[in-house]
Amino acid sequence: MSTHDTIPRSPLWLGLAGWIPFWIPVALTVQAALTGRSPAAEGGLYTVYAAIILGFLGGVRWGRGLAPDGTGSGGLYVLSILPSLVGLGAAFLYWAGQPEIAFATVFAGLILHWRWDSLAVRREILPAWYGRLRSILTLGAGLSALAMLGIYPVAAG
Repeated sequence: MSTHDTIPRSPLWLGLAGWIPFWIPVALTVQAALTGRSPAAEGGLYTVYAAIILGFLGGVRWGRGLAPDGTGSGGLYVLSILPSLVGLGAAFLYWAGQPEIAFATVFAGLILHWRWDSLAVRREILPAWYGRLRSILTLGAGLSALAMLGIYPVAAG
């Protein structure tokens, strides 16, 4: 594996630390299910953090469009705001009383953005290490969304 392919330590460790706010609400939702209390705060926290991360991912793509090599275009900038809108939509769905749809929206947003990033790596728009990092991070975040989909309805009972 070349140096270009190795995930730099800082993005790796910071990315892995970014799993913590995904998984704490999951753990607290399990605790809510076991104690019979409402998991509403945990679901809200989960959805807001997921929206922030989706916005961040879109920001990465916006930033890539600013590169001096001319890779930016109007279409890229438009596409790069879509993850923020997906996250905002998930938050609205959650507070509109549709938590399962909100968590499914988060999952779909994460997977679609991962796919977009994977294609960009294949086209050498983004570095190979970023593709591997995104795969790792999407796995952890995506599993947390699936966990919320499974646990939240039980806890909300």
